[in-house]
Amino acid sequence: MSATTFPLIVLLLLLVATRSLEERRWRAGRLSDRVATWLIVGRIPALALGFALIVGLAPLELVIVVGVAVAAAFLLQPVARTRLLAVKARDRG
Repeated sequence: MSATTFPLIVLLLLLVATRSLEERRWRAGRLSDRVATWLIVGRIPALALGFALIVGLAPLELVIVVGVAVAAAFLLQPVARTRLLAVKARDRG
């Protein structure tokens, strides 16, 4: 097992654990749909940044990886929002 394995596992567990907290707040009405959507897709750049820092990528590589992740988050934001609204409609009806 390499030296980066444990930090990567911790990063993934933190991202998974915080999602359930956010979901509870969203279902209770304390988070808007927009904020909940950005918290969901914001995990992509957070994971990319954490990964890049943990494995020790060069600064240019770090910027590229995080830039691609931010672009992916912006592209996936409408999809995530549609899914959230579908869940909200299903819960109401």
